[in-house]
Amino acid sequence: MQTTPQGLLLLDVTGKVVMANRTGIRDLAILTNARVGDMITQLGDLKVSELLLIPPVGPWHDVHADGRIFEIIARPISNHEDFAQWVVLIDDVTRSRQAEMEARQQERLATVGQLAAGIAHDFNNILTVILLHAQMAGMSAEMLDADRRRMAVIVEQTQYATELVRQILDFSRQSLLQRRDMDLRALVNEQVSLLQRTFPETIKVALVHGENRCLVHADPTRLRQVVVNLAINARDAMPHGGALLFELSKLSVAAEAAAPTPGLAVGEWIRLTVADTGTGIAPDVLPHIFDPFFTTKEPGKGTGLGLAQVHGIIAQHEGHLSVDTLPDSGTTFTIYLSAVETKQPAPQTVAAGVLPRGRGERILLVEDNPTLRYAIIEMLKSLDYAVLDAPNGRVALDLLASPHSNVALVLSDVVMPDMGGMALVDAMRTDHSNLPVVLMSGHPSTKIKRTCALSALRPGC
Repeated sequence: MQTTPQGLLLLDVTGKVVMANRTGIRDLAILTNARVGDMITQLGDLKVSELLLIPPVGPWHDVHADGRIFEIIARPISNHEDFAQWVVLIDDVTRSRQAEMEARQQERLATVGQLAAGIAHDFNNILTVILLHAQMAGMSAEMLDADRRRMAVIVEQTQYATELVRQILDFSRQSLLQRRDMDLRALVNEQVSLLQRTFPETIKVALVHGENRCLVHADPTRLRQVVVNLAINARDAMPHGGALLFELSKLSVAAEAAAPTPGLAVGEWIRLTVADTGTGIAPDVLPHIFDPFFTTKEPGKGTGLGLAQVHGIIAQHEGHLSVDTLPDSGTTFTIYLSAVETKQPAPQTVAAGVLPRGRGERILLVEDNPTLRYAIIEMLKSLDYAVLDAPNGRVALDLLASPHSNVALVLSDVVMPDMGGMALVDAMRTDHSNLPVVLMSGHPSTKIKRTCALSALRPGC
């Protein structure tokens, strides 16, 4: 009995625990807070009388206790014609069930993600055309104030649609991350300060952390989105007020079997927990909280993309995300990100607030979509650039071969028929090696980004 990895109990006909192995003693304490020699009538959420019956589905009874899942089976030991005792086998399957649920979830997200990545390119092109034309129209001096306000609404709603596409790409793990070594403690502290100023006074927001920095290799913009999404969900779960606690700590995993969540590899990790005292998540809802477009909020109150986006961002950082919740007892999300060696994080760059204007320089625009090409041409002209345009790389090379082209910069799409942007860059190495090139793409592909970076390893690109 002692060498069996599962828990083993021996019950008599009265329900008394006659004997148990070491694992069984541990499981018994979790399931019913009993010891060998005690009479038991319940194991977790299952009555012992039901345990001794054939389960309705499969050979095992599924039993839940203290947030854990057990598979339990009982078999009688006969004494002539009477059942004198029962052997009970208990298997703690919490980790394997979590791994199975995560695998199924990944399959669902992968299917939707493939669809999202497939339409994102065309969708981004359409939104870019609308946005550019609305912005240019809004800058027209002849436009009436009423029409200018209407254009501002179009710009605002187009940017909102662009953000929805970005959320879809986040949960499908197709976003292009801008990762760098950064201090997660500084980022969370900044966001908590903002939440303390913007959340209702009935919600107390606090951060607990150690003295040391928590360095991770991550995209700060995406992690801010994670913090904001979790905070908004927590706020909505506390309509009458409560507490929202962020906690940062370091975790060292010496063996995968001892990891606090399945799949957490051996090594150093940064752990961020986000805990609220809200309404919690119902058991029937919990398996679906990371599903895209799934929401329990009223129509118009949520898109169902917030937690799906969080899940995708953390997965794209090779991190892990778990959730613990009980109805009316609050919810805790725990994020694990791989720690990096202690060193000075790279400083953040501040984006310029005003677009730089040209002084008549000529740009060669290479774009196969005629509607988008026209919109970009108009935008570049409005910024005082002269523009040559081509529908693919082959035509662009012919234009560059002209002695009067006088091109200062090539701005090229990556994915085009006949000759794409990367093939164009390669062809330019011979005769136009010093001509600067900017590659752009609406395709959310890390592979494209990586190949562009390799193609760019030459002067001027």
